[in-house]
Amino acid sequence: MSKALKWSIFALILIAIGVVLSHGVIVPRFLWEPRLQTIQNQYPDQTIQVKRVVLALSLKPQLIISEIEIDAPNRQENVKIALLRFGVDAIESAQQGRLQIKAITVKGLAVNASRQADCGSVNLSCIPVLPVALVARGWASTQVANPGFFTPELALNTLELEQAQFTVNNPEAQQELSGKLEQFKFKVGNSAPDNQFNLGWRVGIKTPQENNELYIAMNAQTEAGPMREVSLKQLKVDIDGQWNGFPWTGSAEQDLLVLRLAQTNNGEGAPFIKLNGENLRTYVRRDDLPETHQAAFSAQQFEGGLPAQNWTLSKAEWTYTHEDAQAWTFNMNYAASEGLLELQPETIRGSEGIPAEAQVRELNCDADETAIREDKPYWAWQEGWFRVLNQHPQENSSLVLCPISTNKP
Repeated sequence: MSKALKWSIFALILIAIGVVLSHGVIVPRFLWEPRLQTIQNQYPDQTIQVKRVVLALSLKPQLIISEIEIDAPNRQENVKIALLRFGVDAIESAQQGRLQIKAITVKGLAVNASRQADCGSVNLSCIPVLPVALVARGWASTQVANPGFFTPELALNTLELEQAQFTVNNPEAQQELSGKLEQFKFKVGNSAPDNQFNLGWRVGIKTPQENNELYIAMNAQTEAGPMREVSLKQLKVDIDGQWNGFPWTGSAEQDLLVLRLAQTNNGEGAPFIKLNGENLRTYVRRDDLPETHQAAFSAQQFEGGLPAQNWTLSKAEWTYTHEDAQAWTFNMNYAASEGLLELQPETIRGSEGIPAEAQVRELNCDADETAIREDKPYWAWQEGWFRVLNQHPQENSSLVLCPISTNKP
């Protein structure tokens, strides 16, 4: 065999290996199963199964895990993922000395849970906990004292979910709470035209008495900033559907919304999302002929955080048309630890709204609260709309704002 032929064969072999690796090769089970078993041992109350792991090598390597199932019998929850793909930036990983995960794609996500609680409305007791726990585990795996090269660091610029379905059932009450992500795509990078945030979310509740369904669509231009900061520009939200027996439509627009990941307890506690925004405008309409209910809310600036953080609103306005049309302008501070809303009067140029009276209100107070101001009404979200009540509502309400004394102990 000639030397030239040998080199030709060698080159072809290298090309074939490169093609195979770039398109992905199945990782032998004995290489990754011990790691899976270690995770399983950490959570003995759950069953974790994985069918296949594929590795594709290039300047942007990808790790693909398929047919994942996590079952938690004690929580009566089950999570299935058809495909989970991690994209890594090889050059940046070498520079940082640690694997940089730049993209995550989730396909065929199915979450199923069973509850004994009343799931005839959206409430925390009917939201699956396991998906949140899985995300928390993933986050915790990146927060280690002495990370090595193979300790992943989340530096996401792309997150995609395809065909995601969430279902919570209460068989005894014949209730089903469901949510379906028809599309979710978040991308932020160096090319402005490609930086997009798109969301299509359908949520529904079925009971023997009702069949509620809302569709929510969101889109915005994204931009990355320092300190794990993301800006959503020209954010638009549209809502449409049938809820509590009434047809609803709604919309929201915002010039700028900035999101930043932070942590409680001076950076040592649980993560939360810090938000601040400019020029928020919302509108909602409920058609229940012969009446039509409409409300609008706007705020020139706001800042806060989720979950359970303090909030401030500057130059806000609330307008509604039901019985008598009214509009108020105000500033607001919300103290999350105490559940108190402080409203202060504000004048907005060009607005016909009346500056609101200075007052303090409490979220969802008890009916036998002794510090309630009897000269001011309750504000309650009840029967599908805000109602003004002279007494604490006897029926279930999603939200009650109670007028309290400013010298409440």
